[in-house]
Formats: sequence, structure tokens, C-alpha cells
Amino acid sequence: MKVTVAIVTYRRAWALPFSLASIANQTRRPDELIVVLKPSGDGSEEIISRFVSDLPLRLIIQHYGNVTNAVQMALDNARGDIVIFLDDDAIAEEKWVEKYITLFTNIPQAGGISGVTLKAYLKGSIVEKTAEEFYTMRPTKNVFYRKPLPEFVDYVGWISRSGFMGMREPPVEGVFKSALLGGVNMAWRRESVEGCPLAQQYKKSRKGMWFEQLLAYCVRRRGFDTYGVRGPQAPTVWHIVHTQSLTRGRGFWHEFWIHYDRVLFYKRAKRLGARFSPLMYLLGCMALMRRRTLPRLFATLYAWGTKI
Repeated sequence: MKVTVAIVTYRRAWALPFSLASIANQTRRPDELIVVLKPSGDGSEEIISRFVSDLPLRLIIQHYGNVTNAVQMALDNARGDIVIFLDDDAIAEEKWVEKYITLFTNIPQAGGISGVTLKAYLKGSIVEKTAEEFYTMRPTKNVFYRKPLPEFVDYVGWISRSGFMGMREPPVEGVFKSALLGGVNMAWRRESVEGCPLAQQYKKSRKGMWFEQLLAYCVRRRGFDTYGVRGPQAPTVWHIVHTQSLTRGRGFWHEFWIHYDRVLFYKRAKRLGARFSPLMYLLGCMALMRRRTLPRLFATLYAWGTKI
């Protein structure tokens, strides 16, 4: 099984040495490493050049677009049977690639898999790793607009009939079906996502929110499943905690663009064949405006007026 590791990066020269070094330290090195770089003048090119002699590295320059364009470029150029994504500010454990290979080998119907992401802190030039999960996995309320689409009824994390996400309590350990893969630490069987028009569907996005779930939907349409993994067998990475993030932030415009993607997911997945309920979608949009009402109201109206 050939493996491609992909890192998409923008303005992360300070973090790239850690993420690239973690790939160089793998017990099973990838057959290729693709770095998709959107130049920013921060010296990332020089950092990347230090690893060219030590890794089978291919640098691809992204001249336009958002994070989904970068992910699409990585998938379109990958030669591996599986494509494993690592954030440019994350550090992979030494058996990270090896664990993904084992999982895809043992689960032939797996089209996508996501491991565990823990918190790390940068103290000077030292990375302090913790056992604290980076993302809080909170079950959603058991409300009608969160009911899963038929193709996700046996999933722990799913795409609902309204186009919003739903989740029940995941197991502490083990492998479970989930559409809620995280871009920091995820892998795809290349044949299951080939031709998925990710960048096209997200061309008006600022945040790329839920692009992983659109890929998961493409995977299900092709007859594969997607999985989450927890416990000792989970491929694990440490995500450096900082404030320069697309999807973590504060303020009116941050919430506006995040919620814009949430609301527009309905149209994006519907274009790919999702059979959503318009009534559940409308009621879900109304329910979600009870919190952070002003930015979510304007984002909803803007998304409703957006043509895909």
C-alpha cells in the first residue's frame, strides 16, 4: 500500500519545522510527501527546503483560492493509495503512518479515517505535549432536525436530514463509523474521493467549514464508510494551541463566515445527491439562530442567497 502524506500550509513558517520533522521521524515513512504552499513571504519556502534531502517531498504552489483548493490540489496530485493529511501546526506520533496503514488494511470498506488530536503548547522552541483532547466531542441534542440521513443511520457522528451535523456519545476506545472527520488528522482512500468537486463547492467560502464532511458524503455515495478511532490504535497528533486559526476565533465576522458554511452545506451536499428535508433544514436554521443571533441571522440570509 503506497502512502502519500499531505500538508497544506499558509503563514506557518514558525510551525512547519515541527510538523515536517515528525514526518521524517515516522517508523514507516510515506512514499511521498506533498506540501501545498500558498506563499505569504514568511520564509516557509526556506523551511521546506531543509527537508528535501531527507523526505520524498514535492512542493506545489497554490496561487489562488482557500484551504479547500489546497486540499483538492493535494488529492489530485497524490500518487498513494491512501492520502493522509496533517495540519501544518500539528505533530504526528512516530507510528502515525503505520497505524493508518494497519487500519485501512484491516477495514477494506474504509474510505476515510480520522484519529485523535491532542493539545500541545509551544514554549520557546520546545513543544509541550499533553493528554488533553483538542476537540471537545459533545453529543448533540436528540431533536428532529438532527436525525441522520438514511446512509448514516448506524453512524456515531452523521450528516442529518437537515444538512447539519449530529452526534451521539462516542466510545472511549475502538473504531466506530463517523462522518465527523477532522482535517488536522485524517486519511482518505484515494479511489473513494477521486473526482469529488470539493474546491468547486467551496469557492465562495472563507473558512472551509465542514469540507471534511463533504468528502465523507462523497465517500458514502461511492459505497465506502468513514470512521473515527480512539484509544491505543488511534493515529495520534498534537495540535499546537495558538490564535491564528481559520475555524477558531471570536467576533462578529468570524461567526458570520463559520455559520455561512454551516448553512450552505445543505446546498453543497444536495448538489452531490443528498436527499435532505427542506422543512427540517428551515427549522434547523431557525433553531440555530437562538444563539449568536445577529451574525447567524445575516449569515443565514447571505447563504440562502448564494448560488452554488
